[in-house]
Amino acid sequence: MMDNEVTQLPSEPDNPYDLALDVYLRGIAAVLLLLGLRHWLYIAGVFQDDGWSLETMSNHWRFVTINLAVVDLVAAVGLWMRVAWGNVIWIYVALFEVAMHTVFADTFGFDWLIVSFHVISLLVFVGLLVMSRRHEAAAG
Repeated sequence: MMDNEVTQLPSEPDNPYDLALDVYLRGIAAVLLLLGLRHWLYIAGVFQDDGWSLETMSNHWRFVTINLAVVDLVAAVGLWMRVAWGNVIWIYVALFEVAMHTVFADTFGFDWLIVSFHVISLLVFVGLLVMSRRHEAAAG
């Protein structure tokens, strides 16, 4: 005898925003994975130009590079697995980098691309989360 759940095709999800949120956060996880690996390239000294390897960086940049090399990858794993701590670590990374390039722009420089990426990605996340919660409240 076969189990009906195994032989049936998956049905349409009850909340389409949950599916959108899953796909979106896995995309963000992929981006964070690449960003984290980029920091590990700096630590490994793959780039020999001044300021692009850990040995030639200032102490401020060393701290930031080591911090982001770890937390970017941890956030990527957490977001991919869709666990709550993944969201928390990702929000920490986003706020850390936004603060780095706005509040501490004198030290790290203003990078509008990084700031806009994190702000827009967080706004999309909040929008999808609100829409998902509204759909759940309306359905049940």
